[in-house]
Amino acid sequence: MTTDSTPRLSDLPPLKLALLARKVESKLSLALSEPIAIIGMGLRFPGGADTPEAFWELLKEGREAIAPIPSSRWDVDAYYDPTPGTPGKMYTRHGAFIHGVEDFDPQFFGISPREASRMDPHQRLLLEVTWEALERAGLSATDLKGSSTGVFVGMMNEDFSHLMTDATQIDLHTASGSGLSVAAGRLAYSLGLQGPTMAVDAACSSSLVTVHLACQSLRTRECDLALAGGISLILSPLTSVVNCAMRMLSAKGRCSTFDASADGFVRGEGCGMLALKRLSDAVADRDPILALLRGSATNHSGQSSGLTVPNGNALAKVMRAALKSGGVEPEQVDYLEAHGTGTAIGDPIEMEALGRVFGPARSREEPVVVGSVKTNIGHTEGAAGVAGIIKVVLALQHEEIPAHLNLETPNPNIRWDALPVVVPRKRMTWARGAKRRIAGVTAFGFNGTNAHVLIEEAPLVEAAPVEVAPSPQLLLLSARSAPALQALARRYAEYFSTETAHRPAFGDVCFTANTGRVAFAHRVALVASSDSEARQRLTGFVQGEQVPGVWSGSGRQRPRLGFMFGGWERDWQGWGRGLFESESVFREAVLHCESALGRPLIPGLFSAQGADSRPLGPGLALPGMFAVQCGLVHLWRAWGITPSAVLGIGAGEYAAACAAGVLTWADGMALVATLGEQLERATPGAELRVERPEHLADVLPRFPDVCLLGLDAEGRGILSGTRATLETVRAELLQHGGHAEPRDTSHAITQTAWSAAREVVAAAARSKVHERPRVPWLSSLTGRVMESPSAECWRESAGAPGQWLAAMDVLSGHGVTGYLDVGPGAGWMALGQRVRPASVRSWFPSLRAPGDDRTALLESFAGLVAAGAEVAWSEFYRDRPHDKVVLPTSCFQRSRYWFDRPATPDVPTALPGGDLEALAGQLDLLEQLTDEQVQALLEGQKRRG
Repeated sequence: MTTDSTPRLSDLPPLKLALLARKVESKLSLALSEPIAIIGMGLRFPGGADTPEAFWELLKEGREAIAPIPSSRWDVDAYYDPTPGTPGKMYTRHGAFIHGVEDFDPQFFGISPREASRMDPHQRLLLEVTWEALERAGLSATDLKGSSTGVFVGMMNEDFSHLMTDATQIDLHTASGSGLSVAAGRLAYSLGLQGPTMAVDAACSSSLVTVHLACQSLRTRECDLALAGGISLILSPLTSVVNCAMRMLSAKGRCSTFDASADGFVRGEGCGMLALKRLSDAVADRDPILALLRGSATNHSGQSSGLTVPNGNALAKVMRAALKSGGVEPEQVDYLEAHGTGTAIGDPIEMEALGRVFGPARSREEPVVVGSVKTNIGHTEGAAGVAGIIKVVLALQHEEIPAHLNLETPNPNIRWDALPVVVPRKRMTWARGAKRRIAGVTAFGFNGTNAHVLIEEAPLVEAAPVEVAPSPQLLLLSARSAPALQALARRYAEYFSTETAHRPAFGDVCFTANTGRVAFAHRVALVASSDSEARQRLTGFVQGEQVPGVWSGSGRQRPRLGFMFGGWERDWQGWGRGLFESESVFREAVLHCESALGRPLIPGLFSAQGADSRPLGPGLALPGMFAVQCGLVHLWRAWGITPSAVLGIGAGEYAAACAAGVLTWADGMALVATLGEQLERATPGAELRVERPEHLADVLPRFPDVCLLGLDAEGRGILSGTRATLETVRAELLQHGGHAEPRDTSHAITQTAWSAAREVVAAAARSKVHERPRVPWLSSLTGRVMESPSAECWRESAGAPGQWLAAMDVLSGHGVTGYLDVGPGAGWMALGQRVRPASVRSWFPSLRAPGDDRTALLESFAGLVAAGAEVAWSEFYRDRPHDKVVLPTSCFQRSRYWFDRPATPDVPTALPGGDLEALAGQLDLLEQLTDEQVQALLEGQKRRG
């Protein structure tokens, strides 16, 4: 009996326990102060700022996104009165609005049209923006299902519930369609996340508080990825009426933070979501690190002159707490993104507080810069804090602080002379240098909750090695629908056309697009070596052209593949050498075959062809062919491409048997080596190359001493036998319109030699274990599935004429939808496309020509991926480290979904001209139907009506 020698904590003496606690506390302190990396951002802000790039353009150009309240929101005239204090009225006609909040793409998220029309736009916009944040972080939502990813949503408005006052509109989706808690829950549910999930209402500091909570959750390892941010939409006039009653809003319709004319804020809409990771994890995962969250803190104002009035002491305290949590000194902070609501009370209190914290260590010659994004997009309330964070991240990336707008006469209630601060009235350079650039973002809610977050520039991380010479890359784009795929392809073509000073490596672009996106049913895959080549091919696809190197499909099921193994083709020295050098899975499989062979194989196998090179004899050619086929099977399987059935011809039967699990690859190599050794010692004969081997089925049975070696790279049959017999065969073929030519070779094998060799192989096979096939293994001799393989099957296999065409028909009966030619050349492919023209797009070669292995392999892989194959991307990129980069996001296909859509109260027995979509929405049918079924129903209704 053994005992655990590790002492229990209860057994330790007090002194040792205290020392251990001190060590643990030290490590815990480091973990709890680890910087958090911002790896992705998604947003919607006024002024058409739907992407970080568009938002930066708005900030850089100093644009103000405030405009008259749209008539689509409410009847402005009915609620407007210029006199403050008028009951039920508002004295402003302005706001900053996001266009199209009534639009949504429910199909993308698997939501029925009826449920979509009952969903609060807050929820719908959060789904879109969060999805984009994940994609921009290079994270596939598929990979996150079941993960402990945390969701933290800041939200304070429930305007949608103000609109849902008609009891007749209430249905089973009403409860889940609104409510603060559901906004966060909907995100976690839709993405399949199982980490901490919460909605936070801390008024205007909501989104900054969620970022603080997310950082805490990450540092305590409650989650490994966090989605944090906030949202605010203005759907009802009621909140604006309330704000006007409190004199919070600007009567002139401008946010003039820090200006003498400041008379309140302008309400704005916004949504921002951040994807966050611990810095150590982000570096290890090669994520795109946009900036770091160094420290954060929250507190409450406590008692002040009023519940809604900020407390300067509390604001200073929360700033100091954030500095302490991040280990940052006040003088290290260059820029402060102020809450800056533009109120007569709030602005001076906030400026005094930040001056008290950041001022003492500064001089007027080195002031801290202070600005507020509210002068651009208004006060986005629940999203105000995350709007400030995103502005700071963009400023760090572009090394420039945007101008603070609407400051003409500084507020006289702010002691400007005593504070070492400057407000940027025009853009300021903020270049990366020896000193780390750090900024602070402040938010405080009218409920008294304050928050402050410190943001630091992204560290310079060593990039993945860039290939010196351009190499072919696979790029996959996918979408929920054909129109969405066209839009996405157009978006990527534009991306590749855009000139930029920091263009990511093309390999990194492909890596991120392939691994950092969900693979939907509608797909286009291409092989290219550069941005320009990819742009040309995508442009051709969008224009409906048949472009070489581009494959598209809409398969909802992965293709069922028949793995086809060719026989003995001598002129293939060097085929597969590129894969041996670049693909470790292929290399390991080939080396395993060499080890099983027990003698050197590689030098002769991958020697370059030349004028003085000699064809390989069977002693090396057969084991070499088998080794290459073994390597390809292992490589395809590693990438996720597996056979649904296998078929071999000639010596390819051995690799087919191994691929089906009948033999181990080591035993297969032993048998192939035995066959090669026997044929190497045989008396030479002659060979005949037959142009159309499909004609041999009626000829060869009359010539039992002629054997079919296999197919060459062009799909021509190679016959072996005595010279006299082959001349007779040739004459008969010519008589029936066929074509055949003698083939020069020093290793032609007669049927007599084949028969003797097969006897030896069958004897050797009796010591090998033959398992039942794991996938159907078809015999090229009989054209039927081998149900109970044994050693006797090798007596008549390799070298026999066979019924390979019949076997191809049997493959189709097993549900095979595509054919993968496993081996050097494309003999099976050439033959199959010729005898089965309808399957021309269903054949995929593994190797086309020596010296260009990877291109041929990638082109076939692209075709399979476009057809719906599931890919093991981690194995595909096993030997090629890449960095994730920021790329275009999915294209949502939005339509208007609103609760006031015409409903169908009664279900008629027929629809001569009715609204099919409305009826289906009432019954929640659309979410249960495929795209094709819905389209068929719609087309049927068009014909009827």
